Amino acid sequence: MKRLEANLPKHLRVHVVHLHEGNVSRNQLKKIGHTNARYVTIARLLDDDTVVAEGLSACSQKDNPSRKIGRAVAIGRALASYEGAAA
Repeated sequence: MKRLEANLPKHLRVHVVHLHEGNVSRNQLKKIGHTNARYVTIARLLDDDTVVAEGLSACSQKDNPSRKIGRAVAIGRALASYEGAAA
């Protein structure tokens, strides 16, 4: 988990949010495009307070939820999005 954050450019920071049926409604999960997901992790890369990239990880109904794995996948996708936009 810390390895991914070590790969971040020095001027960026990460904000991670874990959403699940216990802390958000199904309608809120639908708004972010995951109608069947019970657990969603969102990682945002911030430059000062501006979001420069976002990555999302969602558990399928068959997955065993893991915050550590969700965080790693979401940060990896945010980094890929940032690097793709920078290229």
